[in-house]
Amino acid sequence: MTKAIGIYREFKLAGKPGPDQRILDLTAEELKKRGFEVLTKKPEDFKREEIADLIFTMARGEEINELLIEKEKKGIFVINSPEDIRFSFNRKLTYQKMKELGVNVPETKTIRIEALKFSNLKDKSILKPSNRHEFWFVIENENDFKKAKKEYKNQRIEEIIVQKFINGKHIKYYVIGEEVILPKNVENEISPEAIEGIKKQARLTGEATGLKIFGGDFIVENDIPFCVDANDWPSMGSIEGFTQEQAAVKIAAVIENEYNNFKRNR
Repeated sequence: MTKAIGIYREFKLAGKPGPDQRILDLTAEELKKRGFEVLTKKPEDFKREEIADLIFTMARGEEINELLIEKEKKGIFVINSPEDIRFSFNRKLTYQKMKELGVNVPETKTIRIEALKFSNLKDKSILKPSNRHEFWFVIENENDFKKAKKEYKNQRIEEIIVQKFINGKHIKYYVIGEEVILPKNVENEISPEAIEGIKKQARLTGEATGLKIFGGDFIVENDIPFCVDANDWPSMGSIEGFTQEQAAVKIAAVIENEYNNFKRNR
């Protein structure tokens, strides 16, 4: 029997700790139905001597991903790949690669926290850490700016992404393998051309990051979709008409398919 280990996301790095844990648990149950022997572990409980044929992971910490990179080098299949997770945390490089492949990304620049001033912001802006998926802020005035900068200093975040605010329709998306999941009745919100644009750009974002399970947000302005976020393996519980149970079935199928492809190509 194929042995699989699922690794939970660290509580402090989880946007939604409860739903994050639940989607991993649901995925584990679906893999068991497919004949896998499955264990789930917290990152701190995963040891170097762990034996597995495949590892499916939501972990984001540097230490656990270093360990998973070692496992990959030893021939163990890991999804999402820890190298791809690490790359996705480098927003500067991620946005650059996305742009190179043709993804519409809002005007973006990177700046050190000590050099960041309110006068740097031309208009309404989004501030994000350059190496985290949490702690993003919409900045409309100097008071917003002061609160954001104080939080970044408290979190010891040294570099910030400044992104132009796009005023349009917000559309959340998930990608599982090659499938792009959008909200129910999205066709009532945006045009067919914008929907196809989102799907194309979401797949290109997967190509840019290497992630097989991810999600994020688009803003559609004047029928043009802009990808403003790409996050590794979200909780899959925020899109209307798509449940975590449905997501787990699809994720387990992708994990099994990717693992079988990995075995055939060894």
